Amino acid sequence: MAAIGIFRFFYVPFNPRVIAPEKFIVRVRIVKAAEKTVVKAKNRCDIRDAKTGKLLKKNIKISGRQEVSSADRGIRIGRQEFNSGKIRIIPRKNCLIEVDGIRYRGCIDIIKKDNGLSVINSLGLEDYLKGVLPREVSYLWPLEVLKAQAIASRSYAVYESLRRRKQEYDLTNDTFSQVYGAESAEKWRTTRAVKATEGKVLEYEGKVLPGYFHSSCGGHTQNIETVWGNKVLPLRGVSCGWCKWTPYFRWQVKVPEKKLVEELTKEGYPISTVDMISEGRRDDSGRLKYVVVKSRKRVFEIGIEDFRTAVGRKSLKSANFHIKKYPLFYLFSGYGWGHGVGMCQWGALNLALRRYTCEKILKVYYPGAKVVTRFVGSS
Repeated sequence: MAAIGIFRFFYVPFNPRVIAPEKFIVRVRIVKAAEKTVVKAKNRCDIRDAKTGKLLKKNIKISGRQEVSSADRGIRIGRQEFNSGKIRIIPRKNCLIEVDGIRYRGCIDIIKKDNGLSVINSLGLEDYLKGVLPREVSYLWPLEVLKAQAIASRSYAVYESLRRRKQEYDLTNDTFSQVYGAESAEKWRTTRAVKATEGKVLEYEGKVLPGYFHSSCGGHTQNIETVWGNKVLPLRGVSCGWCKWTPYFRWQVKVPEKKLVEELTKEGYPISTVDMISEGRRDDSGRLKYVVVKSRKRVFEIGIEDFRTAVGRKSLKSANFHIKKYPLFYLFSGYGWGHGVGMCQWGALNLALRRYTCEKILKVYYPGAKVVTRFVGSS
């Protein structure tokens, strides 16, 4: 009995508390410099001052399409005015918030600026990826290439989020970051790929690697230092023979001389004619570093990315092209689509059709990087 009494005295019941890992939150700018925007939510929401956290309105109903605009003292939603230049709409019961007809998970920040309204969607990393994958690849592609895309996109999002924590937002919803279609874009096959790779990222020397990717490399991917200046071993160019059969491996476009004059003038080059465009030096992957434009007695050496921006990136799909002059236009004949750094998506598709796993696909395009699990619980 004494032994039992001692046991009872020292016995501590085992009642484990499972603590869910903290979510990794990403902030995506979804509206820029808008005069007005429209919001809607099925369930009730709280509205707080996004800077101080102060509750401005509790359990508010945003039924129907409510117009959001700047007000004298802050921001107006419908008929209600909030005395804050930055408000946060927090949904109750995990409901979706609709902004300009697109459904979003997570919270919505609306910021009043001198040039209009900016809107930022804050949500968990995995939920963000569910809205990215269907916009970046076809949801009908093999699961292994969808999983490879999920890991690359997750790595890119984490890298940018960590790099921009002191900024107003981490990512944009367009090609300047990753195309993000929110909950409205989600497909079950791409969501399955996100869940199958939950928390997995590319890592190099103990740091998350930005998982850059592009549509088609045209036969050889690009060295990162050629585009962005910093040398990273897994983001060096590699030979790729798996995208030759794809629709964007080769392309041609005719650009009238008049349009070239107009677009280059807009970019600040004082030209009245384009008498000749010469190809400059090329890098190891065959991409041009610059072009030389002759206009009457003046000669302009234009960096290739600036030239592509001026002419239009949908026209000049990559920096790997040749130029031929005709009486009224220039013919650009090129290879690949995109900046060329990292994973070639159409090449990855071909590898998946050859039964490569997502890990093997990633090893081809990010040599030396490892796939590790670091961000579980971010949905």
